[in-house]
Amino acid sequence: MADISVDFAGVKLANPIILASGGPGWDGEHLKRCAQAGAGGLVPKSIGSPAKWLEHPRVGRMGLVKVGKTVIGMINLELFSTLSLKQWIEKELRIAAEGGAPIIASVVADPEPSNTAKVAKKIEATGHAAMIEINVSCPMPAGKVGMHIGRDPELTAEQVNAVKEAVDLPVTVKLSPNFAYIAELAVAAEKAGADAITATNSVQALYGVDVETGKLVLPAYGGYSGPAIKPITLRCVAQAAKATALPICGIGGISNWRDVVEYIMVGATAVQTCTAPMWRGLGVFKEFADGLQQFMERKGYKKIEDFRGVALKDLMTVEEMAKLEPLHASVKRDICNGCGICERVCSYDAIKLVGKKAGVNKKLCDGCGLCKAWCPTEAIELV
Repeated sequence: MADISVDFAGVKLANPIILASGGPGWDGEHLKRCAQAGAGGLVPKSIGSPAKWLEHPRVGRMGLVKVGKTVIGMINLELFSTLSLKQWIEKELRIAAEGGAPIIASVVADPEPSNTAKVAKKIEATGHAAMIEINVSCPMPAGKVGMHIGRDPELTAEQVNAVKEAVDLPVTVKLSPNFAYIAELAVAAEKAGADAITATNSVQALYGVDVETGKLVLPAYGGYSGPAIKPITLRCVAQAAKATALPICGIGGISNWRDVVEYIMVGATAVQTCTAPMWRGLGVFKEFADGLQQFMERKGYKKIEDFRGVALKDLMTVEEMAKLEPLHASVKRDICNGCGICERVCSYDAIKLVGKKAGVNKKLCDGCGLCKAWCPTEAIELV
C-alpha cells in the first residue's frame, strides 16, 4: 500500500492534507472535528496579540463568485481570530489537540516583530502546537499587518528572525500571492531561518457591484479563494520550490485529489485547504487522502517523495518556448461533432467547418491551442 504520510519540516503528518486557517477552524472544537474527519494537520484561525483584531464584520462578509450558475470562487472578509490569545492558550488549543492531528499555529505578524515572537512563545509553552505559521499575508487589513508586511522581503525576514529566536518549534511563513516576487520573499525567509514556506494566502479582490443600485455588494477588499485561484497559487509554489530548498505547503483552489497531486508535482510537500471543506463538508479530507493513495498505487509510487517536484523539470520561460518547433491544430474527424466552437474562437481564421466537421488550414494556424482547449469532444490536438 502506498504511504501517504509526510515529514513537513520535522512535523509528521499521516497525510499531507491540512486544514488551512479559516472559518472551519475558528475554535478548538471545530478544529478537533476536522482532525477526526481525516485532516493530516490543523491550522487555527490566525491568533493575535491580546485585545487586537478581535472583530470581523457580522453584516454579511462572504460571497460566491459565479460564471453563469457555476461557482468558481469565494470572497471573504474574515480578518483574524475573534477569540483572545488567552482563550486559545487556556482552552482552545487543548481541545483541538484532542483530535490527534498536529497543530500548526497561525500567528498574526505584528508590526513589531518582538510582539509576534511573544505570542509564538506563549503558544509553544502550551505544548499543543507542533509548528508556528507566521501570517504575513492576510489581504484584508488596512493597517501595517498582513500583506503590508509580507510584501517586503526585509520585513518578512525580521518576523522570521524574531520568532525563530523565541521558539524551538519549526517555523513556516505564509506568503501572499498579491506580489510578483514570491521567489525573493521565499529566499528572504529562508535566509532568516525559516524551516518551511506556506504558499499562499488568498488573493486580494473586490467582490462586485449591484448594477441596479450602483452599490458594492461587499464594500471592502476581501480575500478571493476557490478553484479559480489555483493557477495563481500553483505558480507561487513552483517559484518558491525553484528558489529555495525549504519544504513548501501549497494552498489555493484545491478541489479534489488531482489538485493535491499537482501541487506536489510542482514541489509541495503538503497542502492546505479551507474553501473545499467550507463548501462540501469535512468529508473532503478523507476523499482527498483516499484519492491520493489510489493514484499513487495506480502509478506505482510507494511514497510522496517519488513524484514530488517531478513537473519542475519542464518549467521554462515563454521565450524558451518560442524557440520550440511550431505545432498546428489537427482534427480527429471521427469524433468531431461539428459544434463550431473551434471556428468561433480561432483568431487566425485557420479552422472552419467543412461538411459539418472542422478542418484546419495549417498555413494560417498559429499553434495557440485555444481550439484544443475549448473542444468539448477532445477532437483537436496540436501536432
